[in-house]
Amino acid sequence: MTVTGGDRTDPRPGWVPPAELPRPPRPRWVAPVATGAALAAGCAAVALWDPGDGGTAVCWSRSVFGVDCPLCGGLRAANALLRGDWLAAADHNVIVAVGLPIAAVLWAVWLVRSLQDRPFRLPTLPRPALVAVGVALLAFTVVRNLDVDVGWVHWLAADAA
Repeated sequence: MTVTGGDRTDPRPGWVPPAELPRPPRPRWVAPVATGAALAAGCAAVALWDPGDGGTAVCWSRSVFGVDCPLCGGLRAANALLRGDWLAAADHNVIVAVGLPIAAVLWAVWLVRSLQDRPFRLPTLPRPALVAVGVALLAFTVVRNLDVDVGWVHWLAADAA
């Protein structure tokens, strides 16, 4: 066998590699069910392991740099949401407290559409909207790390009680 310039010649004239075996199509509902099972396992872990306010910070930016990232307090917020306490969840991280229920609704729509064997596509956001979301997350991160004596600013911090 000689390989030159990317061309492959086979010593057996007329030889054709075997065709790939056909794969049966995977049912559309498999991905949302697997995603839901993984999320349910994660929720069970967060519910069993109460990431309460005591102990070491789990977030690396909080541990290393001493600042709250946009998701700091997210595990505690998820735990509070699992207990049905939306106000406590919003106190830990308002973005997670709003975002997780929206994500749960989107997952439910994905599951229902897949069970109906219909495709599900998230709407695409235009570039200015994505930039606005990025700027809002950056502003949220900066404001929640300000050390000022203003109630609503301190409320945004992940360690607010």
